[in-house]
Amino acid sequence: MRGSLQLVELNASPEECIPPLLEDGMDLVGQNQDVFMLDHPVFHGVADLHDRHRDMRLDVDNMSYEELLALEERIGNVSTGLGEETIMKCLKQRKHFVIGVGATVETEPCCICQEEYTVGEDLGVLDCGHDFHTACIKQWLTHKNLCPICKTTGLVT
Repeated sequence: MRGSLQLVELNASPEECIPPLLEDGMDLVGQNQDVFMLDHPVFHGVADLHDRHRDMRLDVDNMSYEELLALEERIGNVSTGLGEETIMKCLKQRKHFVIGVGATVETEPCCICQEEYTVGEDLGVLDCGHDFHTACIKQWLTHKNLCPICKTTGLVT
């Protein structure tokens, strides 16, 4: 029996697991036996892992509007934004100017308010290089410290 290998199913009863190890009443002291416990679904390629937190998970995709509102009231407001002082200290600012002689240059509008920039207007520039109206990006950063365009961290503090 030295170096033998036995396979035991996980969903087998203890009586089914122990007798093969003690077959014929032999003493196991000094014998080298390995026991591998196999779970049928995993063995057959289907992962059937027990999720002990299944009851705590919420299926928000299948919740009604009223259930989502009730959930919002229970959770509350979760803010990932920055404080006004941090924004003022870290936000780079510049003036908007159009460089071009006689030709109109097409520029993207502010993606927050969707309004065009005017010459001489104050712009706030995030660490990623995207710029917005200063008032728009300040308000945005109080709610989320992410760039509205590329979703990277807006201001590294």
